[in-house]
Amino acid sequence: MKVKSYTKGCDGLDLSMKLIKADLLMAKQGIGLYKNHEIKEVKNQAAYHLQQAAEKLIKIQIYKSGVVFNNKSLYVHNLKSLISYIDSLQIESFIPDIIRKNALVITDWEASGRYDIHFSIKINSLEKYYREISAWYNVLYEKGIR
Repeated sequence: MKVKSYTKGCDGLDLSMKLIKADLLMAKQGIGLYKNHEIKEVKNQAAYHLQQAAEKLIKIQIYKSGVVFNNKSLYVHNLKSLISYIDSLQIESFIPDIIRKNALVITDWEASGRYDIHFSIKINSLEKYYREISAWYNVLYEKGIR
């Protein structure tokens, strides 16, 4: 089976910073709801949305770079794999060190935050990653990624 390669602007790959901002807003609201009402499930959903924002911040840099890429390589939620892939493309990109160092921990939030009733994360960790991922979003936005 031949794997298709794509460049930016292809149908179905129109990821925008607005979608990433929505994940950040959902995470912020979840953090606030947890702090005010201690609803564990909302806190877990906040972790999921932070993972999604991080995943999309990597993918949007690939999509907007203009390089030819293997679309199948982007059909993952694993941040470590996505970071390895973006590095292999040798495009100008920005991924904060804290995200690189904790990629597997954050990756786990994608499924655990939604499906694992035993999943637990400290609120101060969520707040820290919310700040870090929001700052990452702002850097890319200031660089013109939309």
